[in-house]
Amino acid sequence: MKRIYLLGVAILFCSCVNNSLIRDVQQFMGKQIALSSSWKTMLNGRDTVLTGFTEAPVKLVVYHDSVMCGSCEAGRMHEWNNIVAYADSLAPWFSIIYLFTPKRADLGRIRIALRADRFNYPIFVDQNATFVKQNPNLPKNRQLHSFLLDKNNRVVLVGNPLHNPTLWQLYKKTIQQMINNDVH
Repeated sequence: MKRIYLLGVAILFCSCVNNSLIRDVQQFMGKQIALSSSWKTMLNGRDTVLTGFTEAPVKLVVYHDSVMCGSCEAGRMHEWNNIVAYADSLAPWFSIIYLFTPKRADLGRIRIALRADRFNYPIFVDQNATFVKQNPNLPKNRQLHSFLLDKNNRVVLVGNPLHNPTLWQLYKKTIQQMINNDVH
């Protein structure tokens, strides 16, 4: 009897978590996201200047907040290489905006991790947390800190496609449809 009760509690907990996640996704879909031109830009851990990068008609935003270990995430950026190659093949219609909002003390470690990882794609650093301030509707759940934006910066898809091949296929299909419908 005790095992059945524990199983029931576990199922109820999972169900509540899933319902909460579904509700968060539904509330986030279609929201307009403000992007900034004031973010610091890095390439291979070195400061650089980019213009118009956030203006691509289709954008995948991957946001790392200050709660996460920024240098840990920066040290694993090479995991995104296949998705970056896809983005490069569709430039200038599609870009990925990797956005870090580190604690001030973590910025140097992020820079070192990016150099060590040799990740050859721009990283944006929002030292003043303007992204969160300008977008108070961002989900708290970190699983939802990756999302696809259309040409009006409205959320079209939510979820991290990195380790989810099914979701990545959905992203690619949606990106291609958006490019075909909006650009050509």
